[in-house]
Amino acid sequence: MRYVVLLSGMAGLAASLAAPAAAQIDYAAEERARYEACLDRIVTDPENAYEDALAWRYEAGGWPARHCEARALVALGETEEGAARLEAIASAPDTTEQWAKVLMFAEAGDAWRAAGMPAESRRAYTEALEYNNESAPLWVGRARGALDQEMWAAAEADASAAIRQDNTLGEAYTIRATARLELGDLDGAQRDMEMARQIDPADIDALLIRGRINEARRTGG
Repeated sequence: MRYVVLLSGMAGLAASLAAPAAAQIDYAAEERARYEACLDRIVTDPENAYEDALAWRYEAGGWPARHCEARALVALGETEEGAARLEAIASAPDTTEQWAKVLMFAEAGDAWRAAGMPAESRRAYTEALEYNNESAPLWVGRARGALDQEMWAAAEADASAAIRQDNTLGEAYTIRATARLELGDLDGAQRDMEMARQIDPADIDALLIRGRINEARRTGG
């Protein structure tokens, strides 16, 4: 069964459809509401959100129920298990919506990184980019994974890809400044650090990089 989570133009569409189809739309709206309520509950009550999602899954809730269940596991501190489930759901045959695949691969990437597993995080973000390579936040997510593994050239390339999509993301400049500093490109690191501070003058990471750049210039390293 295909679960419709984001519905647009529903009022006009429903008016033009026959009663059986309208009943299906009502059902989709009900499922959407249950899905959103489950995700919202994770913020305040992850344990009961997990129980709700589990019960919903046994009621044939499909990928929305499994998604809520996996998200609740992450919120409960079961980050590795939650990340693995998010990737599995994103890859499942019944997860047909592209936006859902992108979202869950990205969430898996964040969960893997929170679990201290940057290689898995980078892999999940790579999967997300297969479905949408024009998303700056996805490139930033993959750049974080590279940075955590000290893959400086890869981090620079991913951050550059993010900046090409959106040149207002301060974190992309901060990541690229760090990578360029490690690669010995002090002038490039300086420019990126200044851009990051221009976007967000209170960016602590950019301030720390400024200190490292100044030290590198002082010591010639």
